[in-house]
Amino acid sequence: MTLQTLLNVTTHIFHPLGFNAEPLSISLVAAGLILLLIVAVGGMAYGLFKAVKAVPNLTTKQFILALLLIAVFMVVIGIILP
Repeated sequence: MTLQTLLNVTTHIFHPLGFNAEPLSISLVAAGLILLLIVAVGGMAYGLFKAVKAVPNLTTKQFILALLLIAVFMVVIGIILP
């Protein structure tokens, strides 16, 4: 659902009450995006914590494989970004 669609629906619902729905729809979208950002950052922090705990237990081959995967991931992100 786009922001304009949400605005149209909420305006249609709240119009008889004389309520301006635009600030409400924008604040709901902003709150949702902030919540998604918090969950993403928390997930990354949790994953990094688990990875740091696992590194001392890795064999040399597993460690080199992990570094290769990180390098490939960085190259792919570098190609996709521009």
